[in-house]
Amino acid sequence: MEFCEVFHFFIILKDSIKLLAKNWKFMASITILSLLLPSILIFLFRYPFQSLLDNITSYRSLWALLAIEIVFLLAYLALSHLSAIATILVSSKSYSGKNLSLQDLFSDIKRTWRCTLSTGFRLKNYSYFIGVASALLVILYPNRFTICIAIFVWIVILVYQLYLSVVWVLSFVVSIVEEGYQGKEALEKAEKLVKGQRLHGFMLNLFFNLLVLISFPAYWITFADKGFVNTILFFVNFSSLVRIFVSMAYTVFYFQCKKHHGEEVEILGDFNYTKLPAASLGSDIP
Repeated sequence: MEFCEVFHFFIILKDSIKLLAKNWKFMASITILSLLLPSILIFLFRYPFQSLLDNITSYRSLWALLAIEIVFLLAYLALSHLSAIATILVSSKSYSGKNLSLQDLFSDIKRTWRCTLSTGFRLKNYSYFIGVASALLVILYPNRFTICIAIFVWIVILVYQLYLSVVWVLSFVVSIVEEGYQGKEALEKAEKLVKGQRLHGFMLNLFFNLLVLISFPAYWITFADKGFVNTILFFVNFSSLVRIFVSMAYTVFYFQCKKHHGEEVEILGDFNYTKLPAASLGSDIP
């Protein structure tokens, strides 16, 4: 049974792939835009960035270079954010078998993007401070023992973050699919939903992180001579594809968590209806 539980995430991945066929036009459009727009962004920022990089003569040039990098990062994060919202909306409609028009999609994105911004990292942990402390230990006392300790600590931190991020990513889905949940409320809702299902979410996180961890070095080893711009394009586009599939997988995971707790959610326009078990209804009737 435990073996089946560990590999249950493959069922989530399979159901996520099935969603592509239900609303393939929307998903194809989202995928193309998620690849095209960041690529255009890279080429727009390439020339001013390269020009400043080749002519750094003062602190003013350095600050200008930093400003360009920050603007690029913010623009890319905004595109990624909207792409994730659109993917979750389309996936949730597809999973529940509801029709979705382009106008409805834009309306839902407009309604939910602010809610998702407030659903931030509110988890209280000190793992980053421990990681920094272990890095400082290696810098101050560089020897085999401290390096081994630092590597072990960072592995523990990575596993811990993968474990914690299950709730955060699920809360992001909750803030989009369910109206009235954002920030702390979405996190609390996700914490309740994930009970008994956290292992599946952790394995999803582990799978996607291993996929990225293997793909980037493999590309670097195979295509190291293709140039810096091509490497950045691969990194950005591959990350966009992974993010799309993560959004789809966590949407499926959200619905499976709801079913695990005896609830079935139907999405009708901007409203969410929850079907309660008949026994629960009967017990409330006097």
